Amino acid sequence: MRILVVHNYYKIPGGEDSVFENEVKLLKDRGNEVTEYTRHNRDMGIKELIFEAPYSRKTYREIRQIIRERDIEIVHVHNDRFLISPSVFRAAKDEGVPVVRTLHNFRLICINAMLTRDGKVCRECLGEGETHSLSALRYGCFRNSRILTFLNLRINRAAEKSRAFEGVRFIALTEFNRDIFLSAGLCAKEDIFVKPNFTFKPEITPDKETIKPGFLYLGRIDPLKGIEDILKEWQKLPESFVLKIAGTGEAGYEKSLRDKYEAPNIRFMGKLSHDAAMKELKASKALLFASRWYEGFPMTIIESFSLGTPVIGLDFGNGGSIISSIYSRKEPLLKDIGELSGRVESFDEDLKTGLYGYDEGNLASFLPDKNYDMLMEIYEKCLRS
Repeated sequence: MRILVVHNYYKIPGGEDSVFENEVKLLKDRGNEVTEYTRHNRDMGIKELIFEAPYSRKTYREIRQIIRERDIEIVHVHNDRFLISPSVFRAAKDEGVPVVRTLHNFRLICINAMLTRDGKVCRECLGEGETHSLSALRYGCFRNSRILTFLNLRINRAAEKSRAFEGVRFIALTEFNRDIFLSAGLCAKEDIFVKPNFTFKPEITPDKETIKPGFLYLGRIDPLKGIEDILKEWQKLPESFVLKIAGTGEAGYEKSLRDKYEAPNIRFMGKLSHDAAMKELKASKALLFASRWYEGFPMTIIESFSLGTPVIGLDFGNGGSIISSIYSRKEPLLKDIGELSGRVESFDEDLKTGLYGYDEGNLASFLPDKNYDMLMEIYEKCLRS
């Protein structure tokens, strides 16, 4: 199949970039003719944000040219903000080519993309049924700035006025996300599919001489990730229970946690390379996941299970949904973070009795072969329609 895959890189690298690159590799490895169209927000200034982000004539011209020259059959958009802009959808439609967009976050229904405000889940704009919500402007939801929020709302409004998403099909990463997008009125039920992200199963052999056993937090050090909730629980535990924290965050917040929770059994490891993080994950007793926001699709959960490391997480948001789908039950999940210290203390016994047992077959849709089949089925449905 001849596929044009589109992605706008953010200034700060993130999970969406990895998903885009993984899917391109997957499609190419299976013999598809893949053309990539990418731009990078490091090239963006205030002029581009004002004049190009709502509608890029450059993108429109180049996408149409690529479709004609490469005889593209389908366009798959991962991210269009900010330089690519929604004009990519108009260009594809004007060439008569079906378009599918992966919804990596909630940006089309929430201006800060996370459905959070003041450190808590917020769904206020969903009830209004419009993405140009006055609530977002009132609170300055994009980077705590009303000016930047206004500029982002202007992009959404331009997309609505031009009917950019008319006829576009969408991919939600989970059923949980799909239900949220449908409740917000993003599209009709038949126009949104569900396909999770996937991981190339890591082949990791831990270095037992350098990696100490313990429990692992892997991710950004950020209040919304629930890292301080985990640290508070760790204060209840004997020093024999080791917590490893792999990741980094805003310098002031990270330092405050290091100072406040300094203890012999709590080890801040800083940012690790992916390979080093996977080694730590493979050697750990369990991954701890306590995010306070819904998350888009937490890849660390899939990576942990694919390495044979159990996950202890909250029954909340996408994290809880994914964890329970792999365990095929909710018993391993925490109903409240206050249960964490007790669950850690009883972990070895619970592991023996099968609380954290799961069928590896439940991981199939999160691994390349099955995930590729799911993606191609979506493409075929888009082509038929």
